[in-house]
Amino acid sequence: MVDNKVNDHSIVEITDEDRDVIARINGNSETSREHKNQVELTVSSLRGKLHRQPPFPACSCIFRVPKVLRRHNEKAFVPNLVSIGPFHHGDENLRVMEEIKRWYLHSLLERKPTPKTSLECFVEEIGRIEQKHRDCYGEKFDIYSGKFVEMMVLDGCFIIELLRRCDKLVPWDDDDPLEYTSWMLKVLQNDLFLLENQLPWKVLKCLFDLTKVNDDHSLLALALKFFESSVFNQTPQIKEGVQTKHLLDAVRESLISLHKPQSTERRYWEPIPTVTELLQAGVKFKSKSKVWNNMLDITFKNGVMEIPPIDIESNAESHFRNLIAYEHCDPDIAIFNITSYAVILDNLIQSSEDAEFLIQKRIITTILSKEDLACFFNGLYKDTIPSHFSYVELTEKVNAHYNHRCYRWRTILCRDYFSNPWSIMSFIAALVILVLTFLQTLYSLLTYY
Repeated sequence: MVDNKVNDHSIVEITDEDRDVIARINGNSETSREHKNQVELTVSSLRGKLHRQPPFPACSCIFRVPKVLRRHNEKAFVPNLVSIGPFHHGDENLRVMEEIKRWYLHSLLERKPTPKTSLECFVEEIGRIEQKHRDCYGEKFDIYSGKFVEMMVLDGCFIIELLRRCDKLVPWDDDDPLEYTSWMLKVLQNDLFLLENQLPWKVLKCLFDLTKVNDDHSLLALALKFFESSVFNQTPQIKEGVQTKHLLDAVRESLISLHKPQSTERRYWEPIPTVTELLQAGVKFKSKSKVWNNMLDITFKNGVMEIPPIDIESNAESHFRNLIAYEHCDPDIAIFNITSYAVILDNLIQSSEDAEFLIQKRIITTILSKEDLACFFNGLYKDTIPSHFSYVELTEKVNAHYNHRCYRWRTILCRDYFSNPWSIMSFIAALVILVLTFLQTLYSLLTYY
């Protein structure tokens, strides 16, 4: 029997469900292509925004104060009269001083102290290293080259002309409002101290050298003398061999010039007790001799804490806050000297009684009330961490003395029994009676036996 082989050419019928599967596959393919295109576009866009160089060079030394620090007192960081540099350039309430800046520049050019005193020389020298001046600021500015150089020349010439007039190297003009209006000069001192209101020292030095005559003092000496009356009543110390960055940096260097930090390798430190608590432990406080001229030189020896005198005026908070902000912004600053000083005073002064005692000892001279002085130091260094504390050994010695019980007992004994002649006489009388009673009892016992 022969098997009949039949070729089966049956047609496969596509159902609706199969059509849905095919459509989903095709749709997924389209979605995949769209997604891939979107990824490529995003990658291309992101690659075009990448920086080959760091956005802020390591040489930056003039910064905008971070919000975490400025929120405690916004006014402490904002100029009231004059804008220096790009951070506050063009502010509406500071435009009046722009006219005085131009007048000062015109006076300098008219006086022409040197052959190089000309706008051509100023612009050429400042423009030659414009990028280095821009790199001094910790922020990028959308200011074209000509405008930036003009700002540097105008602000720089205003500052050096002001320093010379205040030092009487150049006579004041009869119509100069900065000379006959005392409040303006005081406000200017504060404005030129602000971290956000600084000009690179290289700009000032360049313009100063172009206009310097033989009888001029050094730029650093003029700058420190200008701030002498407004910075805590401290005598400025010129530290040779230190590369100055700007006016605020020059003042800070003068304040820390004679101060030797203690054990900078150790970062851990403990707070110290308040003035009232230390007095109960027998600690004595003494105002250090003005010969030292260094407010940071706090010492503790043989139960005596010596603190150099300091003058706290109405602008002290602004000065302290800008110095502290600068220490925390500049990466080149390794030891937070001013912040550490604020920590020590904050530990010592927690109440109006603590503040009043230091005022009575002439350690602090101030126009503030004792309550305001206590609040001033309590909120001075909030949201800052002095990672490199400069008073490690001091805090260890103070805490060791405070935790020693014998000092506290001796203080209680002196306070309760030897504070005045009547207490001393009463104590001696009680001691005599106690001795006589003991002898009488002893005599009675001996007689009995």
